[in-house]
Amino acid sequence: MPLRRALLLAPLTPLTPLAAPALAQGAWAPARPLRLVVPFPAGGSPDLLARLMAPHAQAALGQPVTVENRAGAGAAVGSGLVAREAGDGLTILVAVISSLTAPMMMTPPPYDPVRDFRPLSLLAITPTVLVTRPDFPARDAAGWHRFVLAHPGRLTFASGGVGNPAHLAGELYRSMTGADVTHVPFRGSAPSLAELQAGRVDFSILDLPSAQGLIANRQVPALAVGTAERIPAFPDLPTLSESVVPGFEAYSWVMWWVPASTPDAVAARLGEVARAALAMPEVQARAAAAGFLLRGSDEAPARAHVAAEAAKWRRVIQERRIVFEG
Repeated sequence: MPLRRALLLAPLTPLTPLAAPALAQGAWAPARPLRLVVPFPAGGSPDLLARLMAPHAQAALGQPVTVENRAGAGAAVGSGLVAREAGDGLTILVAVISSLTAPMMMTPPPYDPVRDFRPLSLLAITPTVLVTRPDFPARDAAGWHRFVLAHPGRLTFASGGVGNPAHLAGELYRSMTGADVTHVPFRGSAPSLAELQAGRVDFSILDLPSAQGLIANRQVPALAVGTAERIPAFPDLPTLSESVVPGFEAYSWVMWWVPASTPDAVAARLGEVARAALAMPEVQARAAAAGFLLRGSDEAPARAHVAAEAAKWRRVIQERRIVFEG
């Protein structure tokens, strides 16, 4: 079974919430407050997960844990900030897929997402979903794919901007199928969905939380998901891999990363705290309602996940010659 599929299917490990009084002898404990740096504005999915986890991390570590939003340059501003921090465990990046891909589209890259970070845990996956304009002629994924191939150069796909995950998902589809479609970038997911709903663009493959309300209200058709397996929120939706492009897999994710110089004892403790926070019932309930598939991996599979994702998206970015436009 491919690694990314195994990660997607792996259940969240049951854990007992950690508390400062139960700290194992010799385990690392911070002497000062910690911050979770989210490389996007407040209110988005990564910010929500960070704010759900922060109180539980604070209780476990015995120090204040604050969420700091440092948006800009497609997640490169906040991610680069953490890359330059000391590896003392006090600054944690709430890493997203753009933390990995943004520097691949910049010359020179502001940081190396593999070399400069230590991934502690794959926290959650955010599924993607294929949505079309309301009057699209095809009503299922296989018919959509046939229509795209039958009309080269005539269809458009929308994203929240050049290098945005929805853009990369569309480029992966083009790369794997040879489909001739035109990318139309917007400034964020909301305007791209508005144009899709109005019928001025043809389709998009974007994060499920962005489109979930429109899908539920039947304002845009949802034809498939981009994860390796079907998802609980829409069990009747096939995957693009099973219905259109075998092996297609594109989704967003959230991880905890720390600077590469972080010592083993610090990394181990923070990883425990992250997994314990995800095991809290209120975190699980609210995260599921927001569209997350919680994971809570150990460091080794998190590191392997980053390596696999880096190889896949670097190939797509280089092949399609994608350059970040900040």
